[in-house]
Amino acid sequence: MDSITPVIGLIGGSGLYDIDGLEDREWRHVSTPWGEPSDQLLFGR
Repeated sequence: MDSITPVIGLIGGSGLYDIDGLEDREWRHVSTPWGEPSDQLLFGR
């Protein structure tokens, strides 16, 4: 049986980038079908 790794997304404002336990932080520019976000998005695990 294959295991499934859950993926969780958080949307927040100021200070969320400093959340405890977030590892391998990487800021990325992304494109969406609705246009460019106002800033980079922070990815991590």
